[in-house]
Amino acid sequence: MTAFSKVFDEYMQTKTCQSFQMHPESCPVHCLKDFPLYLLSNFKYFAPVCLLPLLIKLRNINKKKLRQTLKYYAECSLTGTAIGYTINVLICSLRYIFGSFTYYSYVYVPSLIGGCMYNLGSERVKNLFETSVFQCNIDTLFLMRNNIITRLIANSKHLQTCIFMCCSAVILQGKYEYNLKGFWFLQPNPKLVDVENTENTKCQLHPESSCQQHLWYGMRKYFLLGLTLDLIKTMMSKVDVTKTQSKMWGKIRNFRIRSMALLTSYMGIYRFTHCYLNRKFPHQKNLNQILSGFLSGICYSFYPQSSLFSYALVQAIFTIWNIIKLEKINSESQVWKYLLRIPFAKICYPIILANIVHNVCFNPQYCSPLTFAITNGVANQYPNYIKDKVAIMKQKAGF
Repeated sequence: MTAFSKVFDEYMQTKTCQSFQMHPESCPVHCLKDFPLYLLSNFKYFAPVCLLPLLIKLRNINKKKLRQTLKYYAECSLTGTAIGYTINVLICSLRYIFGSFTYYSYVYVPSLIGGCMYNLGSERVKNLFETSVFQCNIDTLFLMRNNIITRLIANSKHLQTCIFMCCSAVILQGKYEYNLKGFWFLQPNPKLVDVENTENTKCQLHPESSCQQHLWYGMRKYFLLGLTLDLIKTMMSKVDVTKTQSKMWGKIRNFRIRSMALLTSYMGIYRFTHCYLNRKFPHQKNLNQILSGFLSGICYSFYPQSSLFSYALVQAIFTIWNIIKLEKINSESQVWKYLLRIPFAKICYPIILANIVHNVCFNPQYCSPLTFAITNGVANQYPNYIKDKVAIMKQKAGF
């Protein structure tokens, strides 16, 4: 890649935005004209991300929840617009500052600076952006497979399932014991109070119903949720009209039972094991929760997907760090006080964002579909356009 960077610098030394066909008009006109397009692209991208939970919980919606959801949607879209539009403006601006495009000032430095704009969002918005970008970075690590650990994990679905089970146990324990926030597919059972005499009592997890009813209600809810997600994915899927006579029939053929199998089995295994363990070992509540969360993670084998695995890994890391912060918040150790004050996520976010945008443009073979969706959604398909231009340049240079 070092050789190509030299070729890139030499080729782009005399190029302007117009001669490289990035945009036909002048840079100021281009930036002014593109702003509403970036705004529209972000509102379109974040619509399913922010509004889908609203559709799922439509029966329990009220004015307060609707207002909060719409506010969250607007914040995500505006923050994404600020990031993407800043990158767009800086690509043109840095060419004027440095005199020409360079390998790193082309998209890496603009993305590094533009990534800092995510601080304009609320904590909830920043958590979403951090999770998405860190997840994309883990996807890239497994696609690159530069060391034996990433190669071993990427090539073994059984090992991925074991790691997912550990992540499931950690995430559910964080929600159960520490009431941590953040999206996860399953909410743990509420924390139990101690009961002295447990010989003739019903299952403490659901005193109002039997274990069979508790299991059935949970599986039915997650079955319908998974089915809804699968139907939405089917309706949003692309259809090759040359291979089918009807577009609707093509979408029906694209239907796959994936989220439904994953969520139903996840809930079923979790509730079954939790009920069983609490009836057999009523005084080991914490251990029962950990084991239930761990065993339910075996559902990953029904729908092994790299994006799901990387998301679980990111959530587990965040959960561990939040637990450490809660446990060490009153620590008298100066080392822990210093470490807890460092905003690691805020420091890493712009660097990782710059890395994944740079890879989308120059090394697309190391990027997952999620990475393409996020970068192109936030930046109005601009990374995809640059990727095509760079690909043509590589082909002409013999790379």
